[in-house]
Amino acid sequence: MRWLLWIDGHGARGAFSALVVLLLLAGQMAAAEQGPYLGFGASVAGQQFTYGKTVYTQASLARGESTSAESDADHILPTLAVFGGFRWQLPWRSLHLSAELDAAMHPSKLNGYLEGTGYTWTDTWPEDWWLKRNHSYGLTLKLGGPPGQYGLGLYALVGMRHVATEFAITETGCPGPELECPPTPLASFSETVERKLAAWRLGAGLERQLSQSFAVQLEVFSTDYRRKSWDRLFEGGVVIPSTVNGTEVEAALRLVRRF
Repeated sequence: MRWLLWIDGHGARGAFSALVVLLLLAGQMAAAEQGPYLGFGASVAGQQFTYGKTVYTQASLARGESTSAESDADHILPTLAVFGGFRWQLPWRSLHLSAELDAAMHPSKLNGYLEGTGYTWTDTWPEDWWLKRNHSYGLTLKLGGPPGQYGLGLYALVGMRHVATEFAITETGCPGPELECPPTPLASFSETVERKLAAWRLGAGLERQLSQSFAVQLEVFSTDYRRKSWDRLFEGGVVIPSTVNGTEVEAALRLVRRF
């Protein structure tokens, strides 16, 4: 379970701990309706990320001078996922509890533009940027009740994710601290970095049993990406602290095979 060490934030940890207690209790109980399952799903997510940076040199920092800028970008992006888990039938009010692991691929990227504050050596330069979630994996716990009208069962879910991303920028500015632009032409600088983001999600789902072995699920959930910070070091003693964080609201359609 070492991969869970990336989890941060008291809210996510508290929700996770509470459901883990239920999971441990359920594991000690004999249950007539429980077992493993596998499946796959597709989803669309309304995603919004905020990227920000601050620019300073050591000399300007000593004078308390710096420039900052932020940029928001949003888009609707698809996701494909496979998952597997185990469901326990609880003795309380016909509730059931599931623990599920999943892995997801994210084929599209989010594009943004940061206007900046200017083109001099101590300005926050304008830049094009994009963020791509390459893949992610996570643990989700689900607590639900018995089927109701039309055979639909409702459940709540809480989960944690590890997301591997690529983040790229192309910025334009004056290429040296002693130069004047113009007459010196502006130059472009590009950089791509890999960043791992931690996220946790809350949501709900509806399940409809299609047969003894198959079920279809519709889930809606919100994912909160925790802020990621790092420093970029530029020639001439320029330091650029950068941050990225985001949220998304996602709807997923899933096919489940029970064993």
